[in-house]
Amino acid sequence: MLTPPAPAPEEQPRRRLSTDVLVVGAGPTGLMAGAWCAALGVQALVVDGKSGPTRESRALGLHSRSLEIYRQLGLAQEVLARATPGDTVSPGYRHRTLGTVPLGRLGRTLTPFPGITVLEQSANEQLLAEYLQARRRPVAWGTSFRRFSEAATTSHRPVTVDLDSPEGPVQVTARYVVAADGASSPVRNALGIGFEGATHHFEFYVLDAHGVTGTERGITLRFSREQFMLAFPMGSDGRSGARARLLGILRAEDRAGTAPGGADAHDEARARESLADEFGVHYAGTDWYSTYRVHHRVAAAFRSGSVFLAGDAAHIHSPVGAQGMNTGLQDAQNIVTKIADVLTGRAPAESLDRYEAERRPVALNLVRTTDVVFGAVTSAALGARFLRTVAFPALAPWALRLVPRSPAGGRLFGYLSQIRIHYWMPGTEALQADGGCRRRGRVLGRRLPWVPDAGHADPLSGAVPGVDGPADNHEALDAARWQVHAYGPAAAEIARELAERHREKAAGPDGPASGLPVLRFRAAPEAGLPNGTALLVRPDGFVAALEPAA
Repeated sequence: MLTPPAPAPEEQPRRRLSTDVLVVGAGPTGLMAGAWCAALGVQALVVDGKSGPTRESRALGLHSRSLEIYRQLGLAQEVLARATPGDTVSPGYRHRTLGTVPLGRLGRTLTPFPGITVLEQSANEQLLAEYLQARRRPVAWGTSFRRFSEAATTSHRPVTVDLDSPEGPVQVTARYVVAADGASSPVRNALGIGFEGATHHFEFYVLDAHGVTGTERGITLRFSREQFMLAFPMGSDGRSGARARLLGILRAEDRAGTAPGGADAHDEARARESLADEFGVHYAGTDWYSTYRVHHRVAAAFRSGSVFLAGDAAHIHSPVGAQGMNTGLQDAQNIVTKIADVLTGRAPAESLDRYEAERRPVALNLVRTTDVVFGAVTSAALGARFLRTVAFPALAPWALRLVPRSPAGGRLFGYLSQIRIHYWMPGTEALQADGGCRRRGRVLGRRLPWVPDAGHADPLSGAVPGVDGPADNHEALDAARWQVHAYGPAAAEIARELAERHREKAAGPDGPASGLPVLRFRAAPEAGLPNGTALLVRPDGFVAALEPAA
């Protein structure tokens, strides 16, 4: 008796699932999206074709804003326990260190997490995967995107997605899809969204080394006539001393006789030689080595119907400033909080348009600035060489002494740490339309200014849960809900009126709630919050409304 042939893959029986949010990709961005879905009570499924979290270190630095997002999930202390601090940056020329910028000192009045926290991508993924596992929302590993079963370009309609899993084909119907599936993004390609930009002709090397000597305690940045080197501390492995992430350029003359993109022994030998000869940096051995081209690209759109692009699927750029992973983590928080508002009735479906309006300008600005900086440190033009070899060594020691003492130091830290990101809030666009002049406010449209000794005792609505005595005002954000803040006694009545105007923001999964919480803090004019200031604060910590308007 003949056995009938197995049906073609398209004909195989498919499991059918439904969820509110399907997250495609379980890198840092996708896992953060899943974590925020769990925190906000949104039903979600996170899938990835890999067998588990990334093992290579890859992206490395976490900035202050990312730690603030982790704090809202209750994970900041766990991140710090696993990480290596990078609270200083020491620029130099060749073998010489020209000075040190104390990032921790620059940011100590701006954020509870000053400096840069060095925690490699693999460790971030492991931590977030554990968070999801503990909440019984494990990642569906080995499950990859195949195609959309139907057009995914209609807004506010469920999306049907075909997936391949270890158990066979799966069809998932989701109200929304978050595509965090990397720079090559099959989801973005299936949607036909362009990925605009360019690829730099230089190739980077990146390696994790042990037994490293010749670098400073924190982050080390050095230039030479033709090269640059960036080193991030990664603690000690207990075997052969300090570990560090080392990055630099493989120029064409360094790669003679090798295939483009090949991370072979010749490449590493040239990188090792360059580090030693140009910068006096030596190491005993490598734990990981790779090469890659530097791309500067931004997706033509961050949204198509009910599908949203996030992280590397939406934007990629040079590693200058270690901004990439951090930007993806913020994408994830931004879109999930907006989806949660729509699902619970706190906001209309049209408010999802604000994801692209807010996050795409951030990506475009980031690509522009990192492209300029990357060009300056790699250009072979005479002017760029003069800056690297003459002007920088001569002026850097003076500038490095001045920066910590000037207001420019705090601004520089704010840009690097991503706490100065600004969104134009609804209503502010009207000023431009009426011919008025818009200016970026110090508070409105930005992440809530940090007040370290704000005090939480609150006769307006009771003490903040879990807080005993004076604390910083960011602790109230741990609830990840819409809330109203009153700064100083003169703000009490204004805050009540603001809460009443926005009482729909208090709706929960089961319908309307009693109203927005109103929390009182001391006046903090040093943070732009003088007596009489009332704020409407979003679940992601950004200020959506300011009274009195300024």
